Amino acid sequence: MKNILVLLVSVLSLTSCVNDVQKNTPALQAKFNNNTWRATQASVEVVNGALVITAFTLNETVILQTSSINPGTYVLGTTNSSNSISYSKEIGGVSNNFETSIYAGPVYTLSNVVIPGNGYVSSSNLSTTGGSGSGLRLNVVANATGGLASVSIVARGEGYVAGDVLNIVQGIRSNATIRVVNVQQSNGEIVIEEVQNGAFTGSFKFNAVDSGSGEVVTFSNGVFYQLSAAGL
Repeated sequence: MKNILVLLVSVLSLTSCVNDVQKNTPALQAKFNNNTWRATQASVEVVNGALVITAFTLNETVILQTSSINPGTYVLGTTNSSNSISYSKEIGGVSNNFETSIYAGPVYTLSNVVIPGNGYVSSSNLSTTGGSGSGLRLNVVANATGGLASVSIVARGEGYVAGDVLNIVQGIRSNATIRVVNVQQSNGEIVIEEVQNGAFTGSFKFNAVDSGSGEVVTFSNGVFYQLSAAGL
């Protein structure tokens, strides 16, 4: 009975969240510092095939941009600056600007293995060389021919930037490489889930950094619902 009650509460909570967004169609909202952040106004433009969503509150602006208007997942904080989110606020004449830009920090996401190398065996806590930073350590899984099939992060290191290509060291071997996708201060994704009659529905989340102060803001559980672009 207790499990049934917990499930019922969870379903009602999810239904309430979806209904809350749909009541405010079109809408854009997210969690910011564990509080609900809701745009009072949002607009959509398509510029040279790219999607640009601009959302406002009284003192804040969030701009989401993807390189295409097609449904899909667009990763942020990478070397592809066509996919990005910025957040700005102005209070008492003081402005702060945060972006998912190229920024040095601990590794957040790695690509699939770029070059698998040879002569490796599955192992833990291997070091890496190259790139802009230091201290990244990995667990690795090797295939039957000694090439690396997959890696997972043990220690994220510091000072790396998106696009860094790193060599994975095991004994005298260092011929396998991996690429840094993004870092902890600057990452996230925009997901375009549906485009219907020129209206866009999807989700987003991000960490963005103020390059001057190093301060980071985090938005989670972001959604945009039936935001229409003129002319589509």
